[in-house]
Amino acid sequence: MFIFEDCLAHLASRNSKELAEILDKRMSVIGVTRVQWMAFYYLHNQPGITQKELASLLGTKEPTVVRLLDRMEKDDLVRRIRKDRRTNAVELSDKGLKLYEEGLVIAEKFKNDAIMGIPEDYMDHFKWVLDKMVENTRRK
Repeated sequence: MFIFEDCLAHLASRNSKELAEILDKRMSVIGVTRVQWMAFYYLHNQPGITQKELASLLGTKEPTVVRLLDRMEKDDLVRRIRKDRRTNAVELSDKGLKLYEEGLVIAEKFKNDAIMGIPEDYMDHFKWVLDKMVENTRRK
């Protein structure tokens, strides 16, 4: 019998949203959102990344990332660099790099708080189970 409260997809979604809200609150201390900080992370770790590539990594559509980058550019957090007529690469400004580094400390503490008391092999199993659930449902 299907019980919605026991549905793993529901539990994963509900808890994922709660964790995202907590991380958002923690990132607000430095004046950025969780999504902005995720963009900082990819911009820092993938030099020369394009808006389209960033959208893919963030799991969203390019127009959404364009609006995000417009706001971040206005706040002097990023710079767009024209690669050709249709493509912009994006990089962190000095101010953006500073916020990335401050956010990295917050993200690391958040991760450590979240996994406290959970053995590493349990985390490996958890990741495997989530991946397996997606794989199983994609095939149907």
